[in-house]
Amino acid sequence: MPLRSLLFVDPTGENLEAALASEADALIFMLADARFPSELLRAAAQLSIPKAREAGKRAFVVVNHPRTKLTRGDIEAVMSADLSGVIVPHCGEPQDVRDVAVLLREFELRGGVEIGAVAIIARIDTAQGLLRAAEIVQAAPRVAALLFHHQRYAHDIGARDEEKGERLAYARGAVVAAARAFDRLPLIAAGALEARVMAQYGFAGLVLPDAGSVMAVNAAFATTEGQAARARDEIAAYEATQGVEDWVARLGHEVIDVHSARKARQRLE
Repeated sequence: MPLRSLLFVDPTGENLEAALASEADALIFMLADARFPSELLRAAAQLSIPKAREAGKRAFVVVNHPRTKLTRGDIEAVMSADLSGVIVPHCGEPQDVRDVAVLLREFELRGGVEIGAVAIIARIDTAQGLLRAAEIVQAAPRVAALLFHHQRYAHDIGARDEEKGERLAYARGAVVAAARAFDRLPLIAAGALEARVMAQYGFAGLVLPDAGSVMAVNAAFATTEGQAARARDEIAAYEATQGVEDWVARLGHEVIDVHSARKARQRLE
């Protein structure tokens, strides 16, 4: 599920038309914004999610954390076949994901939506969440990605914020490692100017507020032609070994096994 660019839609709908017309892979609708009543946010998302799908984009909502007791109402309000997934903020332990997964299953059944169709993106924005990121990403099969929010993480640990540089380098790397180790997507909330740097870190996509930067972000996270050619060579070499006793291929100085072939297919996707 490529997610190079995920574009926030303002709760007022001010940038909705620009977001729909953009090349963003996904749109994000906010249900956890203290400035607005929950009923208003839910109603706005209900109207906008089908429009996102009609425009060929995935639709995600940021729900309130389970401890707020608002999560059930959020999911009930927006559950439909047009919803691609939910973003769970402040994930500090695997149970946060499991609680949301249970609610998603309940309302998928009620709404006639295919079980497991709605994905979870777990937002890592605390020290506790970072230390348990590998557990969180495995907490439910429907977890599709980890999203690192550097501003909130910096606030949680009492650090000065930065989008790139040494201060939060360990945290960024830990999120990428936890997601990639289990074939999930590592995402980051950052400015569009940092997209290429974040791609070099290993992130797969970026959450951004400005539709005008989407094309540049997509280009930053796109697989290069050289990478694609290498991936095609690895897949072809591996597929040629099917039925051979050792089940691995040799390409140059590298041995291509099933894991390498799977990673190559992911690069092409």
